[in-house]
Amino acid sequence: MSSIFRKLSCSLCMGALIGISALWAPERGMAQKLPDKTSEPHQMILTKDGFVAIDVPKGWVQTEGPGLAFFLPEGVEAENAEAWIYISSAPVGPNEEDKNLNSYIQSDISGYKQRFKNATVHKEDDLLLSEMKQTAQVYTFESGETHNAFEQVVYIPDAGRVLILALSAKNLEALKGTLATFHAFAKSYRGSMQMGSPKE
Repeated sequence: MSSIFRKLSCSLCMGALIGISALWAPERGMAQKLPDKTSEPHQMILTKDGFVAIDVPKGWVQTEGPGLAFFLPEGVEAENAEAWIYISSAPVGPNEEDKNLNSYIQSDISGYKQRFKNATVHKEDDLLLSEMKQTAQVYTFESGETHNAFEQVVYIPDAGRVLILALSAKNLEALKGTLATFHAFAKSYRGSMQMGSPKE
């Protein structure tokens, strides 16, 4: 989040939220297209914790599900999906259990390995978020079980939290077939605005 957003008062934030919500097109559900100079307009996604400037992948829709926001391929029901994408977050900072991004990532890996005895975790090349002029750490998790077998996670530092973009897949084929879509999704990230005042 930019320093401008961090300085907004709660009342100004709410005013901005109301103003943005008034522009939503009903057919887009929670996704709001914003004007841009490129041929494809960017989007502002409403999550359970505020707004995230990120583009819903073409052929995918935002729907009800776990995390702050949940996405499925168009026409696919959650119970039948081979792969899905979601956004979540976790608090970090001096008053939190995890003090920074790296501490959170290590605790996430540790927790995953505790849940799944045969789990493996592989560090991937960092992903360049060109819109933010920064890189994000990427890890691939394999549970060793048929349920939620594969997951690739992009960890993005945000004000007072880690923003987590995750691709879950039931099998390796579904994971590989969706990676390009997921990476384009992550690369379109342009910032966020949380409800209330973020922790410093």
